[in-house]
Amino acid sequence: MGIVELVLYTILRDATGRPSVAVECREGDSLRALLEKAARETRGLARALEAVSWNVYGLTDSGERVELDDMAPCGSRIHVVPPPSGGSPLVEARLVRGGVVDVSELVSRAASAGGNVGAVAVFVGYVKGFSGGARVERLVYEAAEDVAGRVIEGILREEAEANGLAAAIVYHHVGVRLPGEQTIVAVVAGESRSNVYPGLQRVVDRVKREAPIWKVEYREGGVKAYILGDRVVEIRAEEA
Repeated sequence: MGIVELVLYTILRDATGRPSVAVECREGDSLRALLEKAARETRGLARALEAVSWNVYGLTDSGERVELDDMAPCGSRIHVVPPPSGGSPLVEARLVRGGVVDVSELVSRAASAGGNVGAVAVFVGYVKGFSGGARVERLVYEAAEDVAGRVIEGILREEAEANGLAAAIVYHHVGVRLPGEQTIVAVVAGESRSNVYPGLQRVVDRVKREAPIWKVEYREGGVKAYILGDRVVEIRAEEA
């Protein structure tokens, strides 16, 4: 156990009436977990975080950036940084294990990301029931979990800037998924269809091409199909 001091600014500080809050932490706690705990214990902080759609990150005294799902070192002081006055897009990348992503909630968050949002575009991927002429029994996504989220976030920031997006969100499932279940949810928001359509296309294409996430299809007949870029490598059970 230890203590992390969360230094607050602007709306976060004003909503709580305090320049900082001290939160007990355990080794491995993320910044998100500490903020959630602080929000339960500190009046007004939860409302302020919701008002900025949790679009915050942390900075240590040494200038190291701490994302919401990064581990927050116990015994440290972390400056909680909301969107600057110049404006910045809502960007969020998350790996999800199990369950179903609430698409409508992500759409609502994206739509409220800026005063000039006129369109939201959504892509939801699902596990196909058939692939390569065979029935798919299950699909497994493996990710380099320490870095995959950061790679996706980098893609989202680049495409948000390039396409003038107010929001870019990707939730990617990892682990076992069955036919008909979600694999990825991507949501982008912007001024009109002229920028959200190409922005969404670019985001999805780049995540599939660049994120360190690998797909293996378990097909009928004991076939295990590794999807590696444009190649499919099949191994039968008797060959393993």
